[in-house]
Amino acid sequence: MARIPGVYIPSFYEATYHPDGALIATTLRPEFADVAPPVVTKRIVATLPPPTTDFIVPYLDVVHNRAAIEIQRGCTRGCRFCHAGMAYRPVRERPVQEVLEAVDKMIASCGFEEVSFLSLSSSDYTHISELVKAVVDKHGADKLSIGLPSLRIESFSVDLMNLLEKGRRRSGFTFAPEAATDRLRDVINKPIATEDLLKTAEDVYSRGWTTIKMYFMIGHPTQTDDDVTAIADLAWAVMRVGRRIMGRKAKVRVGVSTLVPKPHTPFQWVPLEAEETVRRQIAYLQDSLRGVGFHFNWNSPRETLMEAYLSRGDRRLADVIERAWQLGAKFDAWGDQFRDDVWMQAFAEQGLDPDWYARRERRVDEVMPWDHISLGLNKEFLIQEYHHSQVGAVIDDCRDHCFSCGILGQFKEQRRATDEEAWGCPALGKQAQHNQPVSVMPIPLYINPDMSPDLAATFGPRVPQLAGGTVGQRLTAAADGCAATGVSGSRFGVVLCS
Repeated sequence: MARIPGVYIPSFYEATYHPDGALIATTLRPEFADVAPPVVTKRIVATLPPPTTDFIVPYLDVVHNRAAIEIQRGCTRGCRFCHAGMAYRPVRERPVQEVLEAVDKMIASCGFEEVSFLSLSSSDYTHISELVKAVVDKHGADKLSIGLPSLRIESFSVDLMNLLEKGRRRSGFTFAPEAATDRLRDVINKPIATEDLLKTAEDVYSRGWTTIKMYFMIGHPTQTDDDVTAIADLAWAVMRVGRRIMGRKAKVRVGVSTLVPKPHTPFQWVPLEAEETVRRQIAYLQDSLRGVGFHFNWNSPRETLMEAYLSRGDRRLADVIERAWQLGAKFDAWGDQFRDDVWMQAFAEQGLDPDWYARRERRVDEVMPWDHISLGLNKEFLIQEYHHSQVGAVIDDCRDHCFSCGILGQFKEQRRATDEEAWGCPALGKQAQHNQPVSVMPIPLYINPDMSPDLAATFGPRVPQLAGGTVGQRLTAAADGCAATGVSGSRFGVVLCS
């Protein structure tokens, strides 16, 4: 099995540690050097297979009682906290006709009244308007509802909303700004302007939807109490828009979770926020988000700690997990079954500290427990993006400009053998039509002026992703503008004018 690409057999590898507990390396045991690689690289499905259409249909009503079709895998937005956005690269889209045929088969064989088009970013699917319109035109008279999770606020069009309105019912819309200030959204590389969010909220309420759900995270790098206060301020601003249009029918649901820095992301080096800080900020939001039409929920800080040490731990946690199970830990994701005391006992018996795994800031040159597992990303790319977050540098969507994250180099043979339009990555070969600029490192779209005013002055104004042409086109224009004054040097791989 070890000879199969993408298969990882943990017992073939051994870890060594420094006296302080930090990892020295995870290396392949010499006796397995002829059967297993030093670094195990993931496998990908170059072309998405046909979707499943014949489901087991329950004889009673269930949660999520709907058909689900994956229309796109992967994401090009580059949110720095998002493990899925890094792990599921490259972007691969399913053809519209294949999705339409799957919808027909599901309805015929299962009788669903709702279909959900799944992806990490449904509104970034190239043909989303065409797809929704075709489904509504064919099945709208049958009151088929269409679900589009993970809609991007800045790419959510009024036309698409009008198409959805033709469905059977109008439920709430879910937006995930993740942070409530422009500055912090720049840090996490999710550049959605507050004014755009409020304009979208107005569009949603004005078309008859009564509920807007918003998801935020606390504990982002560089976050301050002002950024937490802004969550309440933004929620109330959305509520005021709703009440102006709908009166007391308007509802705002706010969900807040705590950032758990995940492996293989630019934030893998940052610590989990201190528990006392998280509890204080949650208490503030509980007090601030009260009133008719508001609903606020949050994650338990202790459950968040568990997620963090399991996400960021090394193989020594295997003994902790086994011992916790022996002590009675089961079904921990169910709140009423979570046994924090059992986990703490298991850690203590193994002589390990959960905070050491969860709340310790790592150096970028520290060896990580997952460094011998490759998702196809260059570690240098992740380090550069981590540094970008510290200065508020925003990277554009890479669908129209490749920033050499490593995926294209790792899977170049699969790319050559795949239809040009099927991937978000550039096509390869001299005859390729689906080409795009390629940079050897991520180039900022702009830099937040509040965080780095000197650097920000060398870039353009704050703009949405995928606005104003490709990065290469903007850099060419900037270089032409510099011709009269000369070039003083470069940072982040771009010219600076003197």
